[in-house]
Parts: sequence; structure tokens; C-alpha cells
Amino acid sequence: MSLNGSPAPRARRLGLIVLMLGAVCIGIMPNAAKLAYGEGVSPLGLLVLRSAIGAIGLALFLWARREKLLVPRKLVPKTAAAGVALLMAAGGGMGAVAYIDVTVARVIFFTYPIFVAVVNHVRGTTRLSLAEIILIALAFVGVALALGLRRESLDQLNYTGLGLALLSSVGITTVILTTTATTAALGTVRANLHMNLWGVVYFIALALALPALGLAGESVYPQSAFAWLYVLIAALGFTLGYLLFFVAAKILGATEASVLSILELVFMIVFAVTIVGERLTVLQTSGFVVVVVALVGFELVSARKG
Repeated sequence: MSLNGSPAPRARRLGLIVLMLGAVCIGIMPNAAKLAYGEGVSPLGLLVLRSAIGAIGLALFLWARREKLLVPRKLVPKTAAAGVALLMAAGGGMGAVAYIDVTVARVIFFTYPIFVAVVNHVRGTTRLSLAEIILIALAFVGVALALGLRRESLDQLNYTGLGLALLSSVGITTVILTTTATTAALGTVRANLHMNLWGVVYFIALALALPALGLAGESVYPQSAFAWLYVLIAALGFTLGYLLFFVAAKILGATEASVLSILELVFMIVFAVTIVGERLTVLQTSGFVVVVVALVGFELVSARKG
């Protein structure tokens, strides 16, 4: 339970609704990205535009409400750190799949709720019960099954790929912890605006540096109306998803919100099946069910504890 006290039942319900809406947005994002790649857009090109579109949208929102756009100088390092962490999350994930199976990389990425929970437990911000720990572990097993992890995938492991995948998980953990802190001082929209602004700077630098070093080809940007549409949907999913997540984290606490954000995977799978046309194996379907049951159980235990 948070040292600030568990949210009231009405606030908890609001937090859960906001979190689920954010999970829907994040669930749409990778499927829209996959469609954009099919139109010829490169991953780095999408990352640059995703953060840029998000930053423009958030800035316009604050401007329309006549709210401050800039942040106090003392908070600039924290917002810059969130941008670096965003780069770690995206760059680590992209780099990992060059060395290990994409399924393994995605499973490792979803260890971030565990890292958030451990950090907040050590800090004394949030204490988890044994039942909650068991349910988090069960949800993680469900994630591995839902993503279709197989023994063959584990035969291709190497330290570079594992390190990059872990970097991705640590990156998103850092995004959550730093932006949760800056949200308290700046408000959710302004904190996310500056995270995206720094993301634009770092992703552009990466898009320029990698081709110059011979490590990647030139970034490719949308060349058709459909490509722009898919990029826009991915950017909106990313921006609204993170914005809603941090609103929910303010209500529920970063640990509970992070664990329940595994729902993003549930919606990713739902949209992959309904929009992209992917099919689930029996093993993946069982994992899907395990994730849902574990997260429902986690929320029931957390609410009762509060």
C-alpha cells in the first residue's frame, strides 16, 4: 500500500478506467507501426515522427489552455533523463532483435513492472504482499506464453541480445520512475511534453549517427497517405497511452499502474488478431487467459489490502 494511502474506491475505479484506456492506446501502437513498416517507413523514421507528433500535440494542448510550456531549470535534468530512458527502451528493443528472437526480446521487455515494484519496495514507497508477488510472477508466466515463447527461441540466446533487451526494460522502468516524479511537479501533460521533446532530439541524433557510422541505412519517412495515417495512429497511441498511464499512476501509484499496464499486451494481441489478421496458438491463448486472470486477481488483492 502507498505510504500516501490507498485511493478511495471511486478514485480507484477512475484510475482503472484511465489505465485501461491507456492500455488500449498502447495496444494499437505496435499494430499501426507494423502497418507503417509495410508502407516502407523505417523504424527510426517512425520513432522520430512518433515523438515529434506527440510533442506538437501536447504543446498545442497546453498553448490552447494558456498553460506554461517551459519547465524550471532544476527539473531539466530529470526530463532529459526521461528522454534518454525513452531512447534506451526503443534502441535496446530494436537492437536486441538483431541478436535474439523477437519473442525473447519482448518477454524480457515486460519485466519492467518487476523492476518498478522492486525499486519502489526498496524506496519504501509501495509494499507488496506475498499474494501480489505471486500474482505478478503468474502474470509474467502468462506474458511468456501469450508471446509464444518456445524452447527453440532460447537456443539462440547471446549476451549482446540479452543485454540490449534488458536495456529496453530498464529504459522503460526509468521512464516510469522519472516521469512519475516530474509529473508531481509539472503536471502530466507538461512532463510528457518534455519527455517527447528530448525523445525527438535523441532519436534525430540516432537517425543521423547510425548511417554515418555504417550501422544502419538512412531513415525512411512516409511516402504515401496510408503511411502517414499509420504513423499518425501510432503517434497518437503512444502519446495518449503514456499520458493516460501517468494520470493513472498518479491515482493508483506507479507500482500498481505498472503491473496492470501488462494489459497493454492483452490489447496488442486483440488488435493483432482483429486488425493485422494474426492467429493465436493454443499456447498463446492459454497465456492470454493467464495474464487476464492474474491481473484481475492482483487488482482484487490490492483493493482489499487498501
